[in-house]
Amino acid sequence: MVQTLSPPRRRPLVSLIAARPLLSFFVLSFIPSFAYELVCIFVLRLPLVPWMFAAPFIGPFAAAFAVTAATEGRAGVRGLLRDLVRWRVAPRWYAAAALGLPALLMLCVLPLPGAAAAFQPDPGALGGWAFAFVLVLVVGGPLGEEPGWRNFATPRLQERFGPVLGTLVLGLLWGLWHLPLFLIEGYNHAGSDLASTVVPYLVFLGFTVAIAYLFTWLYNRSDGSGPIAIIAHTFCNVSLLPVLFPGVENDLRYEGVQLAAFTILAVVLVAATRGRLGWRGPR
Repeated sequence: MVQTLSPPRRRPLVSLIAARPLLSFFVLSFIPSFAYELVCIFVLRLPLVPWMFAAPFIGPFAAAFAVTAATEGRAGVRGLLRDLVRWRVAPRWYAAAALGLPALLMLCVLPLPGAAAAFQPDPGALGGWAFAFVLVLVVGGPLGEEPGWRNFATPRLQERFGPVLGTLVLGLLWGLWHLPLFLIEGYNHAGSDLASTVVPYLVFLGFTVAIAYLFTWLYNRSDGSGPIAIIAHTFCNVSLLPVLFPGVENDLRYEGVQLAAFTILAVVLVAATRGRLGWRGPR
């Protein structure tokens, strides 16, 4: 009699994650981050810096690797790591992330009253900006968030819902993930009460949805390059405004212009790519 070996049984939690990888990813992205942030804000009463730097790593970063390990094993984890260091892409995508995106962000300041007259590059501020860029790159969100949002969630959402709807879902959840930070007065113009926080948060949420279409397009066209997504995200978080427009406050009106500009860009990208956003099918 020939005996057959049955496949090893998975643990119940691993089986649950493997059965619902996308849902598991978002649950594991939100719950640890939210719990950590709410304890820091309401229990320990800690400021934004430096305590919130851990939230992306215990959220999207850890979730991406945990769910990949549960669904695809070591081979999947190695593939995720390869995507995160896929730096050999065409130079034009680095130019788009490191030059085109910052240029568009800076153009958004021009409609503000007195902005054009205030244009006066400040070389003395460049050193401080460069330090802030490196700091934000490492601990300010991009390095912890992008492995989850782009390298894990984007390809799976596109395969399930298509590029346009998948990006809309991701943009909304990406913006929702930042909600606890708006409980900190001053974060992205958040006020001290609910009324003065709702509008800044809704503007921020709209912006994350709009710019998610640009990020999806960059991700698809750069063949899933992690460095491109991380560089683009860092430029979104660190404005060149103090260097090029010293004295012009980065106020909520600027955020509103950004929302309008990137919404238009999202519509153009969807129309120009006929809804594909550079997607060439499942990877």
